Amino acid sequence: MQKRYSFSIIIIMAGLLGACSRDFLELKPDQSAETGKTIRDLPGLQAAVSGVYSLLQDANYYGRTMPLLPDLRADNAFISVINSNRYRNHDQYIVTANDVSVTDTWNKLYSVVANANMVIMKGPSIILLPSAADTVSARAMVAEAYGVRGLVFFDIARLYAQPYNYTPTGTNMGIPIVTVTNIDSVQSPSRGNIRDTYTQVISDFTAAIRRFEESGSTAFSSGHLNVYAAKALLARVLLYKEDWAGAAAYASDVINAHKYQLLATDKLVSDFKNTGNGETIFEVINTPVDNQGTDGLAYIFSQEGYGDVLATNDIYNIYTSTDVRRNFLKKGKRAGNGGENPANIITKYNDVTTFSESIKVMRLAELYLIRAEALAHLGRITEAQADLNIVVQRADPAAAPVIATGPALLEAILLERRKELAFEGHRLFDLNRTKHSFTKYLAGDKTIPVAWPSTKVILPIPQRELDANPNIRNQQNEGYN
Repeated sequence: MQKRYSFSIIIIMAGLLGACSRDFLELKPDQSAETGKTIRDLPGLQAAVSGVYSLLQDANYYGRTMPLLPDLRADNAFISVINSNRYRNHDQYIVTANDVSVTDTWNKLYSVVANANMVIMKGPSIILLPSAADTVSARAMVAEAYGVRGLVFFDIARLYAQPYNYTPTGTNMGIPIVTVTNIDSVQSPSRGNIRDTYTQVISDFTAAIRRFEESGSTAFSSGHLNVYAAKALLARVLLYKEDWAGAAAYASDVINAHKYQLLATDKLVSDFKNTGNGETIFEVINTPVDNQGTDGLAYIFSQEGYGDVLATNDIYNIYTSTDVRRNFLKKGKRAGNGGENPANIITKYNDVTTFSESIKVMRLAELYLIRAEALAHLGRITEAQADLNIVVQRADPAAAPVIATGPALLEAILLERRKELAFEGHRLFDLNRTKHSFTKYLAGDKTIPVAWPSTKVILPIPQRELDANPNIRNQQNEGYN
């Protein structure tokens, strides 16, 4: 009897057995041959790691969907009355398990996992190289693969599973975890609970940190993970897990290393988009010759592109006139007859000429806010206020210092996260993990009330995945059966 494979598992097996270029995505399970031997030397390992980062650029991942959906599906953005029919189901909360973007994103993220697995499994066999410098480089690349895999598992969990605190002991469903390269083992992975998912994510980041430190690598690039990026991302994970002490400790490790610095107030808007701007800890790099073009994030914001996604009045109005971050929005007219006028046009990403703006994944400002939230929960109020005010007064020097305590302090931190991280892919996740209800705004002044807890704030497991994988066939997310 012929075996059935889900599309994502075909990608996983093809990636593990295929070459390091994007061509492996077209392979089928029976096309294994000898191509798995591609990673046999340092150039092969470098090509494989480059392939991992290249997949992060895809429009179904950080190229567009990952930074877009958490704002669009929350209270920061909506689809214009004039639109190109992209993401409308997400905007209107009518997503189904057959939604193409839901399936494509699931497949793309697991293909990144597949490539990271390939590096993790094959990389150690070539680490003992004649050149000490090459050995350091090879060890660091394996560390990067662990870090990227941890990031991707975490992102899959944020999109397709309820947060860690959804149930008191983390027993709600997590995601399928694939960390091996054996075909039979990955054919039909099941869903563990979210506690197990977080255990794997934390394990991957701690493995990355340890391997970076053991490698002795001093490589420092915002487009590649390094030990500081791994610690920063782990701080984010631990914040979501409500491990306040751990989140504060890892955030402090990076802040106190003084490898990054906040952009000056007068440079925040102009230099935000610059690759390697000094504040950015990790970003997905686009260049004039390597980018998503019209499938990228800027094109869906810009009125010279699709211009479909507009900011809500609700978020525009939370910025004071002296807050420089208001300049990431522009009052204007939606392009096309019958479009919104005035419209809140999003300009945080707006290059539709060279398409070379790099997508920010982790910035130093977020680390200050992570530490502020963690310290507030730990009762270290003065320190939490100090971290929060660093971000508040960087953006708005005229702002009065925040002196709130207790629940009001936590609300002030959440508000500042909304202001600082708008249109970078955080808002819905923040609302869900902090158990907040909200209003989803639509075109034409229509609204959808979204009361916590909601089954619709996470995406369904793709139907074709359920059909092909008997071990998760009865594990669809609540509300999508």
